[in-house]
Amino acid sequence: MLCIVKDLSQFQKYYEEYMPKIFRYVYSKVSDRELAEDLVSEISLKALEHFDSYDESKPFGGWFYGIARNHVIDHYKKFSREKHSSLDELENLLPDKSNPAADAELAISNDRLKAAMSKLSDDKKELVTLRYLSGYTYKEIGDMIGKEENTVKVATHRAVCDLKKMLHYYAD
Repeated sequence: MLCIVKDLSQFQKYYEEYMPKIFRYVYSKVSDRELAEDLVSEISLKALEHFDSYDESKPFGGWFYGIARNHVIDHYKKFSREKHSSLDELENLLPDKSNPAADAELAISNDRLKAAMSKLSDDKKELVTLRYLSGYTYKEIGDMIGKEENTVKVATHRAVCDLKKMLHYYAD
């Protein structure tokens, strides 16, 4: 059931500002554009339904990100309980035949990045995702995770250094 929003225009302003970042974050987690769009729609509805509970003394980005993060976690919990064997899903795993050379190069790059990211700790993965895939500032990330901006900068720098080492390792 949809609650009456205390200030729809304020929600709309926040939504327009943060939606691209939320989409990039979700897309980075699910790697499927259509699924990301569906999840972001659900996240937006959830945020709208709960906007009355948003504490305006805290950053909206952190609040919105928290909803998105929890929704993605719930999606994966649900996904892991279901069996997926439809032909449509299998078809989505097949490469696009229109440009095999470009597809192969992109697949290799993506595989290297995924392999390198998988070796990072969850905290470091989250920092890299929030900063470079979702486009949040260090201040925004700090607000989200409850750490000082400089602490986030240092931790993100270390995560990127670790990622570069891993990418170099997987390139050899």
